[in-house]
Amino acid sequence: MEQLPGSFCWTKMGAESGEQLQLIIRRKEWERSLGNGLFFWGIGQSLGGNADLAMRAGETLKVFFSPMISKAKAIDSAPDETVVWTAFTDAYGEEHPLPEHALITSRASLPSGRRKEFHYALVCRSPTSLATPGRLSVDPTSICNFATNKPLGASQVTAIVRNRCERKAAGGRTYPISFFAELVQPYFVRLSAPRVLSNAEKALLARTTERGAEQTWRDVVTSIRQAGVMPRARKPKNLDLFEAAL
Repeated sequence: MEQLPGSFCWTKMGAESGEQLQLIIRRKEWERSLGNGLFFWGIGQSLGGNADLAMRAGETLKVFFSPMISKAKAIDSAPDETVVWTAFTDAYGEEHPLPEHALITSRASLPSGRRKEFHYALVCRSPTSLATPGRLSVDPTSICNFATNKPLGASQVTAIVRNRCERKAAGGRTYPISFFAELVQPYFVRLSAPRVLSNAEKALLARTTERGAEQTWRDVVTSIRQAGVMPRARKPKNLDLFEAAL
């Protein structure tokens, strides 16, 4: 890709659940490979209806991933507890298990100390490796919120944006793009049914990501996913992408 499209999803990524970014990308590449291109990227906020609005304006919606410039907060780099999300809730409020190859984790608590009851994930597909070097970058001064045309907030990590908005450049830093993918329906999901990982499970995840390989990762994901109580699988009324993409 030679240039950024007119509209796209942009997400900034960093350490999460006590895991360094390069290791997260490594296991997401394994997830992508095991899922025939389909992988899920955890985010802390909903995209609302912005993805649907953007899709009406174009044929596809790309998502671009940039490393955060600032250092990760302690609550992300070293959380007290980590959870694995085992299910998603569809637009009808029904709960379904995530695809077997997917593993999405997050810290267990909000900054306020309250337990996280839900999380979100981008639904992504890429035919190429996430390790493919990127050549593009995002200038925050040239993009704006897709729905409102307003500048992104400083704390906004993930958003659907318009490119080349008519704003005066502030001369700040640009964010290099590490890799990109295509968002596929339903573009993002609300996650549910979190389960706290034991210290042994967290150690196994870390050890496997640092030293393992794709086949080893498959076995670890299966083990951790089966350790929790999964909701009964029911055919989503509006989500057949998992079957179509595999």
